[in-house]
Amino acid sequence: MSMTQLNKEDDRTGGRRPGADPERKGSALSQSPSHETAGFLRRYFVDPLVRSRNPPWFDARGIAAGLAIGFGVPVGAQMVCLGVARLLIRFNTLIAFTFTWVNNPVTLIPMYYGYYYLGSIILGKPEVMTLEGFHQLMHPVTKAGYFWQSLRAFAYLGVDLVLRWATAAAILSIGAGTLGYVVGHIVQTRRCARRARKLGMSYERLVAELEKSLKKNDGAAV
Repeated sequence: MSMTQLNKEDDRTGGRRPGADPERKGSALSQSPSHETAGFLRRYFVDPLVRSRNPPWFDARGIAAGLAIGFGVPVGAQMVCLGVARLLIRFNTLIAFTFTWVNNPVTLIPMYYGYYYLGSIILGKPEVMTLEGFHQLMHPVTKAGYFWQSLRAFAYLGVDLVLRWATAAAILSIGAGTLGYVVGHIVQTRRCARRARKLGMSYERLVAELEKSLKKNDGAAV
């Protein structure tokens, strides 16, 4: 079965369960904040994985890169680092970009204060800064709009604070990236196996077709 036939199969199902009504679902999701959050997570985190036409390792690398950069790189410098990483390693950039949003305007201050606290424990230093004081100190960082502005704002925080932050960030970045790759690879492997059974072909053959398509389209945006 060729990739054209595989794509036609996806087009017939549309990535949705039979009988699903997108408009009705959209209306239901808008009824409450919890439904809106669920809709956001499904649209930007779940659907790109479910509808992916890439081999499992490609998507798993995207998850790993997104989590590693999201947890380990200061806000404002993440997109530059993501671009550099993509030049060095092949991965799904759309999925990677999505997963960098583990660090967002809502989670940034609690996450970075947690870094300060964890880094202090690891380095054996006292935690002398309150959350409110930390929030005020981080204000220039949260307002940084681009790479060099972000790095300059971090530099102004002082060596001691940056060292605590970086210690925790490095540990969490490596841990999250590794876990993301393992879990992502398992999930995408099972998804491909189910798809192969549905199409009446072996898992190995399906992955070979996906690899061939990926190689053909190498250099595309994703």
